[in-house]
Amino acid sequence: MDERDKLASLDKEVAVISQRLDTIQNNHLTHIEKDMAGIKKVIYSVGFLVFSNLLGWIFAITLKMF
Repeated sequence: MDERDKLASLDKEVAVISQRLDTIQNNHLTHIEKDMAGIKKVIYSVGFLVFSNLLGWIFAITLKMF
């Protein structure tokens, strides 16, 4: 193998790596971000329900005292 063959081989490998990085960046990261947004919505919903339930308990205990 001479230098030109080695450079051509490396050039092909770099092109494949570049294409794979582009696929990850444009496709997979978008899906991950979408999934994370859904998880955040669930966490906020559960947090709101727990907080409102806690307020309900405090209100019920306060009414029993009077």
